[in-house]
Amino acid sequence: MNKILHVRKVFFSLGLLLVLCPNESKAQSKEQTLHNLNTMLVNTVMTDLFTPIVSSRIYVYPTIAFYECIRYDDPTMTSLAGKLNGLHSLPAPPAGKKIDPFIAACVSFSHVAQILVGSEYKFSDWRKAFADSLFAHGDSVMAQNSILFGRSVADSIIAWTKRDNYLKSRAMTRFVYSSAPGAWQPTPLDYAQALEPYWNAIRPMTLKSASQFAPKEKLVYNKSKDSKFYKTVLETYNIGKNLDTTQKEIALYWDDNPNVSVNIGHLNYFIHKVSPGGHWILIGQQACKQKNIPVTKAAQVYALTSIALFDAFISCWDEKYHSNLIRPITIINRIIDKNWTPYIQTPPFPEFTSGHSVISNAAAVVLTALLGENYEFTDEIEMQFGNKARHFKSFMDAAHESTWSRVYGGIHYPETARISIVQGKEVGNHVLKTLYPQALTK
Repeated sequence: MNKILHVRKVFFSLGLLLVLCPNESKAQSKEQTLHNLNTMLVNTVMTDLFTPIVSSRIYVYPTIAFYECIRYDDPTMTSLAGKLNGLHSLPAPPAGKKIDPFIAACVSFSHVAQILVGSEYKFSDWRKAFADSLFAHGDSVMAQNSILFGRSVADSIIAWTKRDNYLKSRAMTRFVYSSAPGAWQPTPLDYAQALEPYWNAIRPMTLKSASQFAPKEKLVYNKSKDSKFYKTVLETYNIGKNLDTTQKEIALYWDDNPNVSVNIGHLNYFIHKVSPGGHWILIGQQACKQKNIPVTKAAQVYALTSIALFDAFISCWDEKYHSNLIRPITIINRIIDKNWTPYIQTPPFPEFTSGHSVISNAAAVVLTALLGENYEFTDEIEMQFGNKARHFKSFMDAAHESTWSRVYGGIHYPETARISIVQGKEVGNHVLKTLYPQALTK
């Protein structure tokens, strides 16, 4: 009998351990608490086995809740209510009562995160310890007022989540595979069912529709040897056959597959890693720490980056299931080399466009606008999974490498990568235009 082992690699930094025990960390900064809450959320999403697409939904709502409370500490920051689809208004702080926006923000984040994850106890336990510390060491009246305000914002955000069509999408019929030439088919190792074929039914944050940024340029199936499609298939094959050490490292570094299947004889097991969206949230976190970004601005970074990731997934998945394009392993095995395999595992959904490319470029556009165009950094997020740290000259440089990692991995065509970059940048710029237009005029 095959054994299925769930190998969970979870990284708990000293900071995360401290934020779980606020009674022991009275000197911890507000910024560090915010970073630790987001780290805990990314870790929880990973260990609870959510898919990358669903993960984007889990990341976005708590970060908005935090932002909507902490913004009262900075009069230059405006509410996202009225700008995000379906979010018309949010509670204001109670008149005549003293509150601490930071306390409210932490409480609000924890309540919203709790209803979205599987391991609810992690956030309820954290909140209890946080509240106990507040009442033991601070102004109990202000703490109570702040907790109640944070809870009222959380309740409004939670009600908003319930109208985003997520639950309806769980009940939709199973995806029907097409027998048309060039249509996507399940791929090895698992030949898994199509992942989230109805994600375009989810309400976006800023997009007018899921198809708003559907690429004008398409990659169309055509077996003719002089066609664009055949040429890009052949290019994928040749790249995969001649990978150098650096290309292999890049493919593995950006794999970010939260559920990698490994088959060794009769032993099957899965390695769980951070999702692509989680990777970009932590890139933003690294930048905020290194640049000593204050808590209000860091909250904006988390919120807008998460919104860009969420809308980018919706935009990309809408195109995927409309184009429904065959993956490299299927077409290469069929018409070029029956023994060819990609360097990394092919995920279970159509090829065009590239999820990594779209979400990475959307996130990088937002991070660049908020934190700087020439921010040079070393990304250490994947070291916990045995990969070497990688250095980048900018967020866009990192997004470019993430894009081409999927080509090196053998799961996307070069032509798809080029088109997907444009789609991701369009989504990112739209998020900025909607929520932070002053960044586009700097």
